[in-house]
Amino acid sequence: MIKTITTGITLFWGLFAALFCAAAAAAPPADFSFEAGVPPAFACAAGSRAETTTARFKDGERSLKWSWESPSQLVLTDPDRLTRSAQTPGAGLTLWIYNPAAADADLHFAFETAAGTIPYYFDFHLDFTGWRACWIKYIDMQGDHASRELARLVVSTPAGVPRGELYFDRMTFAVRKLNDRITPDRQMPDNNRHLSRPPWHWTRLWEWEQYTYETPLEEPAPEERAEVRLVEARLDQAVREELPAERAIRRTLLPRALKTFENARIRRTAEGIAGAPLVSNDEYRPGDLRNSDLEQMLYAFALGNAALGDTTCEERFFLVFDHAVDQGFAYGSGQGTNHHYGYSVRRIYDAAWLMRERIAARGRTEEYARVLAYWSGLQETRRPYVRGRDELLDTWHTLLRPRTVSALLLPSDAERCRALRGLSVWLSGSLAYTPGTIGGIKPDGTAFHHGGFYPAYSIGAFAALGDYCRLTAGTRYVPAESARRCLKHALRTLAVCTNRRDWGLGLSGRHPFAENARIPDPDVNAMGYLAALGDLTGSGRSSDPELAGDYLRLGGTDPRLDARFAAEGIAPAAAPEGFFVLNYGAAGIHRRDGWMVTLKAYNSDVWGSEIYARDNRYGRYQSYGTVQIIGSGEPVTAYESGFSQAGWDWNRPPGATTIHLPWELLESPRPGTLMERNPVRFAGTSSLEGRNGAMAFRFVERDYPRFTPGATARKSVFCFDNRLVLLGSGIENDNPHYPTQTTLFQLRLDARDEAIGVNGDPCGAFPLDSTVSGLRVILADTKGNFYVVKGAPVRILRQPQQSPDDKGRALHSGDFVTALLDHGCAPRQAGYEYAIYIRPSASEAERLTQADDYEVLRRDNAVHAVRDRRTGTTGYVCFEAFSGQGFVRSIAPETILMERPEDDRRRVVSVCTPDLGLTEKSYTTAQSAQPLQREIVLDGDWEIAHEHPDIQLLPTDGGTRLVVTCRDGQPVEFRLRKR
Repeated sequence: MIKTITTGITLFWGLFAALFCAAAAAAPPADFSFEAGVPPAFACAAGSRAETTTARFKDGERSLKWSWESPSQLVLTDPDRLTRSAQTPGAGLTLWIYNPAAADADLHFAFETAAGTIPYYFDFHLDFTGWRACWIKYIDMQGDHASRELARLVVSTPAGVPRGELYFDRMTFAVRKLNDRITPDRQMPDNNRHLSRPPWHWTRLWEWEQYTYETPLEEPAPEERAEVRLVEARLDQAVREELPAERAIRRTLLPRALKTFENARIRRTAEGIAGAPLVSNDEYRPGDLRNSDLEQMLYAFALGNAALGDTTCEERFFLVFDHAVDQGFAYGSGQGTNHHYGYSVRRIYDAAWLMRERIAARGRTEEYARVLAYWSGLQETRRPYVRGRDELLDTWHTLLRPRTVSALLLPSDAERCRALRGLSVWLSGSLAYTPGTIGGIKPDGTAFHHGGFYPAYSIGAFAALGDYCRLTAGTRYVPAESARRCLKHALRTLAVCTNRRDWGLGLSGRHPFAENARIPDPDVNAMGYLAALGDLTGSGRSSDPELAGDYLRLGGTDPRLDARFAAEGIAPAAAPEGFFVLNYGAAGIHRRDGWMVTLKAYNSDVWGSEIYARDNRYGRYQSYGTVQIIGSGEPVTAYESGFSQAGWDWNRPPGATTIHLPWELLESPRPGTLMERNPVRFAGTSSLEGRNGAMAFRFVERDYPRFTPGATARKSVFCFDNRLVLLGSGIENDNPHYPTQTTLFQLRLDARDEAIGVNGDPCGAFPLDSTVSGLRVILADTKGNFYVVKGAPVRILRQPQQSPDDKGRALHSGDFVTALLDHGCAPRQAGYEYAIYIRPSASEAERLTQADDYEVLRRDNAVHAVRDRRTGTTGYVCFEAFSGQGFVRSIAPETILMERPEDDRRRVVSVCTPDLGLTEKSYTTAQSAQPLQREIVLDGDWEIAHEHPDIQLLPTDGGTRLVVTCRDGQPVEFRLRKR
């Protein structure tokens, strides 16, 4: 039965939801407010006193000031609050501390029981000035953790410091699990030690700060100084080319920044500086500042000074920067949690670059450069990249330009040169194929983020990599050749997956239909910038003709590249053709004649869709064996091909077999993130000769609320030129309430009388809900594609549709035409067979009304097998073991085999399992894909035309046994000849 009970289960560590909800959901108030005086729970031992003050604050307008002569203690007695917090799994203390005078000493925190034992304690280092976050879970504190019945918290003065004062604010003893991205910092470097995964890259800044360069600091040679000047000049040009128009600065950017500035009341005082508190998104409450507010103000004030010559903007720039440092955007700080901050600080680095001369004139270069380098993570590049490091796309996307700026802002040429060399080496190391499902570029060219093939994240990352290539061209700081080849593979794979720039729903992650479901200009330009670094094909040109051709075909926008490639005689590349296997994404791309088909499945290593609380909330089915054709428009777009969100029925992606649910049941069952994986390993694609291919897909729905546990189907798609044969078997579930359907197509109608063809007759009635039956039902969609359905009734819908958007549930309407196969409620062993002919010629269209161009050899729960008559290619999708007569006697289970005779004595064969062989089934794993063997028995005595390291041939009972080793989900292709 379908589950309809909502639960509060979160995926893995409650990952990602907080990031995108934090700005809208205010954090709860602190446990202790100091606005009305010192709370009665606080008491001071001899030698110290506590009072409230307006001199410093992180909450409201007052904080608790503790003045002391050592030794002394500040004691908080609140047994109920402390015990309730300590008994909450994953909870702990959150607090902000202001230190007016740095000391190389530790503040000691001890949680005591009524009996005086200390089950939890920790130290907080005081070598800083300004505000610092003190966030720590009980599990990460020292002590025996023997009791959770706590009576008091005792804070002891630092040893060796005779007197001093500290300020406390925003003190909370959480009664909920604290964010897993609590950030170790200079004050508590060993914090957050009990994660069930490696720490996120955002939280490793202080760890990386311990890295040292392997090369000593030395004066660079004149030629390297000249190269640094060249990079600086290009960076300056790039930053200035990106400046908004003066009108936008005056009328929009500056007024908004001034409003934020005035509301924050940032000002210099007798005590130093004051203003609205700066906190991370996880702690934000109305009236606070976030890093995005800093970025807004600093960039606008830098623009006002650099572009408009406004000296008041200069003063405000330094005031805001100093306030940020005082508030904890400082060297060595962690801000409690600082995850994903890269997305909201990028323009701070451009601002600092624009203001670099003013910073130097005030003698602040070393101080500001230290802060900026720290938050950019430049210190990570003091060592070469360490294989296995996750989340690379975020770093490339948000921090590569900041790291470059930070390197160039360092005070001396020697430091700048060494930093750029380190950055180049680190970047080159990161541009290598990464193992398993961690972030980065995979051996098939897919780019991973969040444990999946995710073009929506790669596009920003590729733009940043292209920007780096442009800045460093002709210098020693360019990525190494091996890195450029890896990046080229990824860029060309992205180009293969889009038509012209749009990719299909199956690859859209949590961004269906949105602008970031297409390649933007900067990422197309990245292909040109990489091409300009040099040829990687051996063509003899100074630019890579393949990358340059892709740049031109996709409409790159840099006139300097256009002129260069024209001078070299490079023309726009033709649209890709062939079948492309992308099994790190359980996907395949089939292309001909300007059209593209995206095939998408999911398995035990590859999630089907990424669903957030406010993104793609109805996108459950986007990888349920979807088959989407994008090939219409000038230029071609997904929209012109009939796909748009307003009115889209999320239950009916083309090619998918789904249970048609009401929106409240289709919506994500989790309040956070859902990235559903399939317990079945065997799902993905294979190809033959790079021209034709096949997809295998079997799924079993998980036991989640709102799902139908155990719902299953076995599906395949065979692609031969412009002919697709789609088979289904074993479709069954026990949902008696909602029908199971296989969608042939769902396309937007631009006019209600836009007709389709039904058995040769136009059908333009609107609205329409009709079922067409027959041994052979032939449909023509609105884009020139034909569908031939064998022995099953086809339901045709032409109707207005209303559906919720993927973010806010707002209802939108549109007119659509849909064709589907209805398997009924709770089907048992249902199946289907139909073919798609993409843009057939008139003669093809006439022929297919009478006969098929293919033959189905088998369609059962063990094997789907199809022979294409026109190419002579046969494909086998073996969910279980195959045995039969003819050329192929047997095939091991979970294998895709394709073969084609070249003549009576020669055959070309490919063998593939899309399974990556990963045994670590976690959110992400750095485990490398494992080689998997598949055994095939062929009739007759065969030998390999050319030796292949992954194939063994053994004679067996009048036949030939092949043992094929498959790697990385890629087909092993070879030619055989008869002995």
